[in-house]
Amino acid sequence: MPNIFDYLLWRGDLSFAAAPFNEVDNLILAMLSFIEYRNIVPSALLGTPVKLSECLRRYEENFPGGEDFGVIVPPETTDLFRCAASSARFSEIYAAYYMNITDEEEPMQFAAVTYILPDNSLFIAFRGTDDSLAGWREDFNLSFTCPIRSQELAAAYVRDVASVYRGDIRIGGHSKGGNLSVYAAAFVPPHVQQRILTAYSNDGPGFLAPVLESPEYREIAGRVITFVPQSSVIGMLLEHDGEYRVIESTIHNGLFQHDPFSWSVAGPQFIHLDSLSKQGQRHDRVLRSWLSKLDTDERRKFTETLFGVLESTGAKTVSDLTEGRLNSIGTILRTFGNLDRETKDQVYNFIKQLAESAVE
Repeated sequence: MPNIFDYLLWRGDLSFAAAPFNEVDNLILAMLSFIEYRNIVPSALLGTPVKLSECLRRYEENFPGGEDFGVIVPPETTDLFRCAASSARFSEIYAAYYMNITDEEEPMQFAAVTYILPDNSLFIAFRGTDDSLAGWREDFNLSFTCPIRSQELAAAYVRDVASVYRGDIRIGGHSKGGNLSVYAAAFVPPHVQQRILTAYSNDGPGFLAPVLESPEYREIAGRVITFVPQSSVIGMLLEHDGEYRVIESTIHNGLFQHDPFSWSVAGPQFIHLDSLSKQGQRHDRVLRSWLSKLDTDERRKFTETLFGVLESTGAKTVSDLTEGRLNSIGTILRTFGNLDRETKDQVYNFIKQLAESAVE
């Protein structure tokens, strides 16, 4: 089935004046936030924006052989950037205020970029989880902490951008970037929130209940659009308010449907389905059942134990774990063997509860 590359072939020659901004444009710009714009797009709020076509030229100088995203981010992202930035539709977009922070101590991973469209409207894109273990640990923190540091940075980023640039605002991201987009849209000052047209979450995890019940979220809820593939796993995590829009993926495995290059496109939109697949409904039931059995302290303990074991290998990224697989496995097993009996029992209990939820 056609995907976002086919979309660029079909509609890449159409300006935004000829064909208004649509949901597929949102995904393309969200994925381009994974591009390393350091030394390409200004990191200062008041820096001079750069045309996307010029960004591509500078990028090719910095990464003549293409960028290594690790094992998590799809390698096609570089090709998407080349196709989009070379098209009539996207080449005239400007990129501004690139921010990229990873902190292994906190831990947190955050990146954002602002795109200025020809009509002076803005699309603020938040990067999803990259290859860093710090980013993955922060994702797990979503299950027991709110706000996480990236959510606070996202809201501050939108507030700051809105103080400098005029025009309507759209916000979007893939994976954790989708969660950040919705959180930021909810928790910016009211005068900024009034300018937000849409907050897109592209298979992003949801929230703890207090966020969805907050008056700040209720103000933006009608402008939130959440896309999930038919057998979604990541997008089923935690709680979503209202209905998500189910779209078709060409991959059968639910976890790998998180890959946005597998999402089917027809004209200016994704191929929409009436409901989640049976597999997707099962994922939803299992994850909800499992998380409901774990209180806040148990979720925190699970995360601390899991990443304590993974970090014992010295790995900083998921790729590090993959590349040194045999050594990593040995270190993980030794570290787990050295845990106290109570912690081991808790880990076994987490796994048992997950299995029981799946059976139920």
